[in-house]
Amino acid sequence: MKRISILLAICLLLGLPAQAAAPAVFQYQSSRLEFSVTVPGIRQGEVIAEETDTGVNFYHVPSREKYGGEIGSIVVVSPRSTFFSGHYDDMAYQIIAMGKNQVFLWKTPGGGAPTGGDFLDAFRRVSSAFSMENLRKGLVPAQPDAWPKLQITRHLAYLPVNGGLARPNAPLTRGELAQMLYTLLDAGNKADSYRVPFSDTAGKDCAQAVAYLASYGILTGYADGTFRPDAPISRAAFTVLLHRCQFAAPVGQYGEEFVFADVPAGYWAETYIYSTKILGWLQGGADGLFHPEREITRTEAVTAINRMLGRDESVTELLSVENPFSDLAESHWAYANVLEAAGVLKGDAAVPKMDSVPKNTSAYHFSSESDGWAVSEGQLFHTTNGGKNWDKVGRPLACAVSGLFFFSEQEGILLGSSEENACVLLRTNDGGETWDDLLANPDTLPHYLPVEQFPTEKSLVESIVSAELRPASKAAVYLTIRYHPYESIHVYDFEAVRQTVLTADA
Repeated sequence: MKRISILLAICLLLGLPAQAAAPAVFQYQSSRLEFSVTVPGIRQGEVIAEETDTGVNFYHVPSREKYGGEIGSIVVVSPRSTFFSGHYDDMAYQIIAMGKNQVFLWKTPGGGAPTGGDFLDAFRRVSSAFSMENLRKGLVPAQPDAWPKLQITRHLAYLPVNGGLARPNAPLTRGELAQMLYTLLDAGNKADSYRVPFSDTAGKDCAQAVAYLASYGILTGYADGTFRPDAPISRAAFTVLLHRCQFAAPVGQYGEEFVFADVPAGYWAETYIYSTKILGWLQGGADGLFHPEREITRTEAVTAINRMLGRDESVTELLSVENPFSDLAESHWAYANVLEAAGVLKGDAAVPKMDSVPKNTSAYHFSSESDGWAVSEGQLFHTTNGGKNWDKVGRPLACAVSGLFFFSEQEGILLGSSEENACVLLRTNDGGETWDDLLANPDTLPHYLPVEQFPTEKSLVESIVSAELRPASKAAVYLTIRYHPYESIHVYDFEAVRQTVLTADA
């Protein structure tokens, strides 16, 4: 109390308003809904909170009477296992935090600003304070818990294998998929005890995985109280679970739509099936059908998951990898992806890496022990003696270079970024003397970036989070783009992956 009085006295002496004595902070606490929230930058009297059965609505006080003034709502889903069945995974909601048995969401009102006139600027200032950054920092559940996120670490083993058998063409079971997703999800609460909600998982290898995933509503059982861990999972159900394990809603496509004849309008997994195709995780068959009720095989599943994670190794050159599986032929179409999912691959199938590169090198590539290229401070260099000497090639580049790959002495790819573009992709056919912009041609742009998911090129470029060049062999390189799908601007910070193979001919 004395400290507040001293601050107030200082403010009066300096001629400052009383509220300058302490930073403006809005606070709200609900013992019934089991959370408190603190929002900086606004005063307590600027916002009114009205509690409902399932959450709290926030209003801008000056705008409330005349315009409505709704800022948004914190919605509490309890128990958290009902999250997906409650259809909260759509564009109107964003996850703020997780509790032991709750999911805390922010719901935007949508439509135009519920204010006007002299109140507009004040409303914008107050509503912007309720940003996701502030809410995620300021909301504290009474019983906080982890929000599991998918790990994208390459070579992390997640495919259950027993007795030296990969069983590549066997149907994937519900229990095996539970184990796979459990392994891939990263959270500090995975070893905790969870109530087993099903009568037939006790003693199974998947018991902990099933109980954990069921607590978040990712996995569900049947009406008779069973989970049926040994039952195969359908391709349709698999597409739904790929989204659920990321707390992500399905995304749509712009432009010309496509239709699977065996996925009728209104089919229970329709939007997830098309989203999975749009995102490149799982495609239809050569017959143009998706076969939603068909059992998905273990190889189909790991290939789709690898694509989802940016770990697709389908064209990787495996020269020195030992195959530990007696039932997996090297000629199998998913050979490399099975080895990746089983944790057999341990490093890039890359050309030799050298230590003798120019100072401040940001990217380099050696096609042999003697021949190599490097970019240092925007300048391309070339060596023919293993890095003992480096010669400048061409003019300085107008982008920050992060990736470099040469198919031959003359043909190469360069990845970078600039102030205008988060992704710059260049190709040379003369050893680096000159470069062509691969993303400047509207006809070839769809080969490298997911343009079909965006209404404008600007929205596409703004969606890019990161880009990476990764060698697949001496003749191919992966371009991996991580981006936010256009429709997921409002959906849980969902990060998708587009992986493309580049060769000397394409």
